[in-house]
Amino acid sequence: MIRSFLKISILLFTGLLYAQSGSVSPYSHTGLGEINFRGTQVNRFMGGLEIYNDTIHANLSNPSSYGKLKLTTYSLGLNYKNNNLTDTNDSKSIVSAGLDYIGIAIPAKKFGFGFGIIPYTSVGYKLSIIDESAITNTLNRFQGEGGVNKVFFSVGFKALKYFTFGATINYDFGKLTYETSRFIENIFLGTVLKNESSVSGLDFKLATNFEMPLNDKLAVHAMFSYVPEASLNSTNKRQLLTVALSDVTRVGEIIDIDLSASGNDFTKIQLPSSVGIGFGVGRDRKWFAGSQYIMTSTSNFRNSFTTLPNVSYQDGSQFSIGGFFIPDYSSITSYWKRAVFRMGLRHEVTGILVNNFGINETGINFGLGLPLPGYSNINVGLEYGTRGSENSDMLKEKFWAIRVGFSLNDLWFVKRKYN
Repeated sequence: MIRSFLKISILLFTGLLYAQSGSVSPYSHTGLGEINFRGTQVNRFMGGLEIYNDTIHANLSNPSSYGKLKLTTYSLGLNYKNNNLTDTNDSKSIVSAGLDYIGIAIPAKKFGFGFGIIPYTSVGYKLSIIDESAITNTLNRFQGEGGVNKVFFSVGFKALKYFTFGATINYDFGKLTYETSRFIENIFLGTVLKNESSVSGLDFKLATNFEMPLNDKLAVHAMFSYVPEASLNSTNKRQLLTVALSDVTRVGEIIDIDLSASGNDFTKIQLPSSVGIGFGVGRDRKWFAGSQYIMTSTSNFRNSFTTLPNVSYQDGSQFSIGGFFIPDYSSITSYWKRAVFRMGLRHEVTGILVNNFGINETGINFGLGLPLPGYSNINVGLEYGTRGSENSDMLKEKFWAIRVGFSLNDLWFVKRKYN
């Protein structure tokens, strides 16, 4: 099982580095792109809750969970997504598929640790607008691709009686490409302004969990997390090209623009801080219900190289509720009684303003955990959500996604005994 998992991970990891296509949203032109959920499908299907931790699942969004692990866990998440984009005149559906995460979590004697990779942001959009107000019709195109990945290392340990603590260090890296093109009617060649950024840097997350029994059956759960502000290094390049409208691969003249004079060849990207709190109550191996609130200082985001005149930032937030239910964890007569049924709802104020309108996102999730031999399981589910607005200056996104997560368990560091 370990060998097979490593083969799959290497193939997907290689593909992730060289061909990111995790977003088809026009709103991915803001910030560093569309921000992906940092966690497993188990957490996603409960509305993104980070509160609940158990001994057989790695909670990638909460490093304190590693202090509770009992089994080595291999985690892999995949998605298939359909986006429907609507404005006042037209609508279009776009399909994409990709990787959500790869991770390995390992328990040790007094602590646990894990590592892996997660696509942090994704840029993927292509828009065309015909300007008929000028004397000659003009076609304007806006296109972007790429994204930022996080290679993470997390450690968690149990302290006191009811507390676990954890920390995650992330190495962020990726490439972002943005193109603005203009083609004038009856002129063979158009102009393209191309901006490229190679991004790298470190950021951190700290978290603690509290779990205390109320009686023989019920326990209360609480979570606190903090992500401090971080700076990423951005190495930038800007080019002016002439291309043919009929075949944009036919490039004419290429002019490299000197950015050193303006100080934009090397810049800093300021990532915002965030604070999260959550509470829940549940019965072990039976049910759980909780809520969570995350506050993000999105107003502090800065990227001086790719400032956009119609985009601004304010502080954001996210509220989530969710939970799970297991009919009978120990049933030996019914497979479906051992399945885990999950549901979650979230509403996010992203803090991104386009044409002075805030981009809000609402989503609902349904998930099913299917037991495999041993303690392994497959988690499948459906996500439906909306983003944006249908007013005249905005696009409305409706999306649904099928997501699959594999949680494969093994037992390491066991001292063998022979009679």
